[in-house]
Amino acid sequence: MFEINRRDFVKIGGLAGIGGMLDARMLSPKPSKTKDLRRMQKAVKFTRDGIDLSPLEYSRILFELAEAGTIEADNYSRGGTVEELERTFAEMLGKESAVFMPTGTLSNHIALRKLAGENKKVIVQSESHIYNDSGDCAQILSGLNLIPLAPQRATFTLEEAKKTIRKVNSGRVLSRVGVISIEIPVRRMREEMFDFEEMKKISAFARGQGIKMHLDGARLFIASVHSGIAPSEFAAEFDTVYTSLYKAFNAASGAILAGTKEFTKDLFHLRRMFGGGMPQVWPFAAVALHYARSFLEDYSSALKRAERFFKLMGKNEAFRIEKLPHGTNIFKLHVKGTDLQTFRHRLQQKNIHIPPPAKEGGFFMKTNVTLNRISPEELAKAFVDALH
Repeated sequence: MFEINRRDFVKIGGLAGIGGMLDARMLSPKPSKTKDLRRMQKAVKFTRDGIDLSPLEYSRILFELAEAGTIEADNYSRGGTVEELERTFAEMLGKESAVFMPTGTLSNHIALRKLAGENKKVIVQSESHIYNDSGDCAQILSGLNLIPLAPQRATFTLEEAKKTIRKVNSGRVLSRVGVISIEIPVRRMREEMFDFEEMKKISAFARGQGIKMHLDGARLFIASVHSGIAPSEFAAEFDTVYTSLYKAFNAASGAILAGTKEFTKDLFHLRRMFGGGMPQVWPFAAVALHYARSFLEDYSSALKRAERFFKLMGKNEAFRIEKLPHGTNIFKLHVKGTDLQTFRHRLQQKNIHIPPPAKEGGFFMKTNVTLNRISPEELAKAFVDALH
């Protein structure tokens, strides 16, 4: 027969009491985050291409979209909201079809791999993401030979491309350039644009030579507003185009790769071969779709506010706005008469966030849609007040 002595009974009773306390703590309501959320939603951030949503903001958006019944789950990145996202971006990019990809690196890699076929040489910009920041994936995993042009420049010319192609064709063993890849804008050149007229010349020549064209348009929609050239007009010069879902459209991750129906047919098999067939990606697709529909209008409005802000700042001798040559959403703010770290901290207290000072002084800052949260006059006043 099982017996319990008094000491054991006291221990069990004590544990039961602790359990009751834990249950009470778990069930007791946590402090409201409403105040934190409101502050986040009013923040002006000169630090990212997009809004830079916090986990709390992101979760709230997902909840509201789900509650409204606008989210439909996918199955291994196919169907549901993902399919709607693909159709929407294909239309915006003027392409027949589009496929969700988990990352931009995989988008660029798969595009170059499939376009190149047996012609393994690919012309790229020396400062491009695929050449510098992708771990040589195209070379190691797909046997491509990337040929970099125009070091320390955003744009290579048609003549440079022709010279490279002639050299490739002159080899004793037959070898050809299969693809020309262009990144617009170029991140490593502080978002500088590739010259559009030169790009069109290169595209026309490439098509005459049977060479495919790929656009790394991670920030294409941002570049579109700055240049006045529609995303579809850029994309029309290329066989395939990639754009990021997290830079401008605030998804936690994800990318779109668009092209012809023939190109995207059964592309999910290749995506899965490289480990990109994620079971469900609706949390990425739903948020990107939410922001994508109004992005061009929202960012155009933000850019107008930025121009007004620049003019107001120019009236104070402590500030100088430097726009970068052929630039897009990055500008440099020069500040006199105050410690830069202290200045940055004071702005942060006002819910205005700027990057750390550059080594050579000043701040490299990004325009984005958070500028729509405040008037240019209020924003300029906050910067002036932060001087002292």
